[in-house]
Amino acid sequence: MQVKDIMSTDVEVVERNDDLSQIEALMVAKKLRHVPVLENGELVAIVSQRDLFKAMLSSAMRYGEKIQKAYLHSVRVQKIMTYPVVTVAPDTSVGEAADLMLHKGIGCLPVIDGAKLVGMVTKTDLLRCLYSLET
Repeated sequence: MQVKDIMSTDVEVVERNDDLSQIEALMVAKKLRHVPVLENGELVAIVSQRDLFKAMLSSAMRYGEKIQKAYLHSVRVQKIMTYPVVTVAPDTSVGEAADLMLHKGIGCLPVIDGAKLVGMVTKTDLLRCLYSLET
């Protein structure tokens, strides 16, 4: 089985100059834990729920809620994004993807075809795949 068989293809993305309030709203509304960052249509980084949490926690320790909201509007994604990003191709085996995630300690793998983002594979996708093999 290959990554293209289990990946999610409806991927929400942000840009490096979006503010943190936009990504927070997106993550909450869509229940996302990872959001790819694109620049000129190409993947440049990823923002995890953990990245956002760290940024929010550091601001919460210094400010009240009202000022924290202003802080989220003032800080850009590029300040907290993680790069370089570990990626896979659509024809990567599911086992290889799982091995990468385990050994790199990451929760998702953007799927790249050429230079284009075509999907995402998450730990949840891998668990669904494992479950389908058992039933």
